[in-house]
Amino acid sequence: MTITAIISGSIILYILYEMVNRYKPKSKKEAEHQELSSRTGSTATQSNGLYTEELSAESPADTKQKERNRLYREAGFININCTRLEDFIINDQINAFDLMKLARLNGIDLQISEGWYPLTLELIRELHENGWDKKVSCIKEKYAELRFYTADAYGSELHTIIEKYTEKSQSICETCGARGETRSDSGWEYVACRKHYLENRPTISAENVGFTYKGIAYRWNEVKNMHFHSFDTFQGIYRFLIIKFHQKKSGYQGPDDNPLYVPEHSIRFGNFLQFLSRQPYDSPLYYSGLDRDYLNRFRHPEFCEICGYQAVYLGECECCENKTWESYNTTIKGEDLHDWEKKQEHIKLYQILWIRDEGEIYEQQQQNYPKNPEHRWL
Repeated sequence: MTITAIISGSIILYILYEMVNRYKPKSKKEAEHQELSSRTGSTATQSNGLYTEELSAESPADTKQKERNRLYREAGFININCTRLEDFIINDQINAFDLMKLARLNGIDLQISEGWYPLTLELIRELHENGWDKKVSCIKEKYAELRFYTADAYGSELHTIIEKYTEKSQSICETCGARGETRSDSGWEYVACRKHYLENRPTISAENVGFTYKGIAYRWNEVKNMHFHSFDTFQGIYRFLIIKFHQKKSGYQGPDDNPLYVPEHSIRFGNFLQFLSRQPYDSPLYYSGLDRDYLNRFRHPEFCEICGYQAVYLGECECCENKTWESYNTTIKGEDLHDWEKKQEHIKLYQILWIRDEGEIYEQQQQNYPKNPEHRWL
């Protein structure tokens, strides 16, 4: 084989290699990284030392945003007078205001909550130690993860560092920075500690004269009708209960009868439906719009073998939000339901997770559900 043939063959192999790598399918995350990374540096601007554009209030009523503006202007931080990205200082003394300034110098919004500020500062320090050029095209939360996009190639050393902090963010409360978990709120995922998760999770409770939802009291004679909405075929549940009123309720926006949307993950939701299921046909609380077959499935709640509270409806505990052993196996594992050892290990594992998440502490304080006196921790 001649040298010319060898060189020609090498060139052809190189071209084929480039074509394969250029056009091979990318993962969704890699494609997003490439798209946002291409914007790095294109919107970077100079700053006059203030953050008035980035943090300007959208309306006079936005007092929280105004307060942030004021704090930013009055705060003393290392990069307060920095006007160029290349002069931006990164060291152990930088704080949240420096992070805001970094976003400003890159011409982007800082789209994360304050609980993730320390984590992001830690990230940029490590990136800086490894030769980062301080350019970032996006800092945001997505799918309950910190997303930080630079121009560095997907899979590069700097990108690997970023991925490490993305993984860390999955266990840090976005609000306060304490240990948290990924939570789901009617399809929206976010990371929160038990305290801030419960603050986001609404509570509904029924009494003879009316009901209370999110701390607001309603009388039964105000209610026009109710119906379930958004049936999840896979889970076999309705995602919302819609309550309609005779007259528009003040403080709420909506149609004339102003419906109230109550998500199925609300605290005491099952108990509320249990109350309605026990109303006789001639009762004014017997609402014709409700699916009676579905409603009757809430008549007899069971005690949870994991947390011990009487909050099990449709194979899942409303309190600790874990499936029963039978439901878990039917929908996920397909294990032998009669395998006593596996069942005990399953219960033990989720009891540990429940305790670690401080679920027992908060439930003892709030007392939303009756406790089984015979319950024991494994």
